Amino acid sequence: MPYEYEQEEEELSLLDVFNTIWKRKWMIFFITALFGGIAMFYAFTSPLIYRAECRILPPGGGGGGGIFSQLGGIADLVGLPRSATNGQLMIGILQGDTLVDAIIDKFNLMEEFKQDVRLRVRAAVLGSLETLEDTKSGIISIAYLHKDPQRAADLANAFVYELQKKLQEISVNSAQQRRTFFENQLLQAQQELNTAEADLINYQQSRGVIALESQTGALLASINSLRNRIAAKNVEISTLKSYARGDNPRLRLAQSELDAMNRELRKLEEEQQRTDRRGGNISGDLLSSVGQVPELGIEYQRYMRALQFAAAKYELMLRQYENARLSEANDISTIQVIDPAKAPDYKYKPKRAQMTLIGAGIGLALSVFWAFLIEHIRSLKKAHAGQDDYDDED
Repeated sequence: MPYEYEQEEEELSLLDVFNTIWKRKWMIFFITALFGGIAMFYAFTSPLIYRAECRILPPGGGGGGGIFSQLGGIADLVGLPRSATNGQLMIGILQGDTLVDAIIDKFNLMEEFKQDVRLRVRAAVLGSLETLEDTKSGIISIAYLHKDPQRAADLANAFVYELQKKLQEISVNSAQQRRTFFENQLLQAQQELNTAEADLINYQQSRGVIALESQTGALLASINSLRNRIAAKNVEISTLKSYARGDNPRLRLAQSELDAMNRELRKLEEEQQRTDRRGGNISGDLLSSVGQVPELGIEYQRYMRALQFAAAKYELMLRQYENARLSEANDISTIQVIDPAKAPDYKYKPKRAQMTLIGAGIGLALSVFWAFLIEHIRSLKKAHAGQDDYDDED
């Protein structure tokens, strides 16, 4: 019995819902049609917006290579984490004030938006700009929305062009810094080489040429070779310090290698000094006593060693300078345009049918709610009136 009563009560409830809707059907129809008509009127009177899209591939693809791996601080400049991909970094640069201002000035958007405040125009431009990175392929989509289809395509392509200019500027500035550094080092090394050559010539003219024993030459050659390696390592560390932080792994490794070579050089020089004092042999049978070499021969070898060191340093700086020049000529981060933006032949919005259906749906929901609200108020009034009649009979 209770189950049958609940089922009958549920059926009555559904019947009441249907009766309420049917009773107010014209009101519901009118409100639904009114909202749908308003939405349709708005959709047909709104200006047509066109969307032009350009698809590009960043330098080095979508991974962490290319220009951004060489310029470690670029992510900090655009406010992104260092783990950001090339695409995310490019989007960050694309939305920067410098690039947006270039677009505003190029297309006179201050006049188009009828604004005197550049900040508002920037916000409007970025509101019409759509950027999306495909994390799988690394392809970046740059789209612009505008009432004029051709202008939308021109603006989208202009963003790509300005982005290319900005990346080239960043790349060239970095290459110029490296080239200038090695150019200064090369000039310094050339001066040292000229000085060493002049000193050796003056010594030969005043003292004559003296040949050292092969064993002593081996000792001095070892010291000279180690000093050349130390000089090369110093240059490498100076180069790393010009664009890397102090906690850079490569910089720390190079510094530890330099310390080890300096310790080895001090050990060889101490062995040479000890053998000079006692006139004996260096530990083991590696080299013969340096103390047995005439003093003039020692002086000659020192001049020769200085010349060899200066020549090695000059050759090293020359190679580094040539590499920097080639890098400056070739290190241009080029964006590969896969699909340039073209003037679209179909509107992007407003979507008239969708807007009309949404407006009609909102009207339907409000009208049904209003119908049930009216019916509920009437039922409350009837119940209140019945209660008053009962009280009067009492």
